[in-house]
Amino acid sequence: MSAYKKIECDIVDKESLLEALSLLGFTPDVLVEPKHLTGYRGDKREETAHIIISKDQVNKFTGASNDIGFLWNEKENKYDFIVSDYDVAKKMDQRIIQAYVKIAIEKALAKNGFKIKVNINDEEFLKRTMSEMEIVARKLI
Repeated sequence: MSAYKKIECDIVDKESLLEALSLLGFTPDVLVEPKHLTGYRGDKREETAHIIISKDQVNKFTGASNDIGFLWNEKENKYDFIVSDYDVAKKMDQRIIQAYVKIAIEKALAKNGFKIKVNINDEEFLKRTMSEMEIVARKLI
């Protein structure tokens, strides 16, 4: 049984998080009250989350995953990112953070009038292997 851990990151915008998860092909459960995560054997874990990607969806990247969750942390005004050691070893944390960063940066730059070019297209996010991402922003003044 893989232990869950919190990943240090600043996921603060729910809509950007949901867009990032969609970019990866996930349709997470979005809950008002947090629900327990499920391990790869179907066991209920003690960790809870408001946004849950089911292990069945994560399996398309990893093969034998646990649920991945995001629990809103009212005190810190951001989501706690909860993922198992197994899924960290399969780089699911990096994959999700990369997609979130892409969405958040694109939104911020577009809002400020920048033209954006990303070296990988959205379909690349659906592949089992990760690509290195580069974002170039230009603005005519």
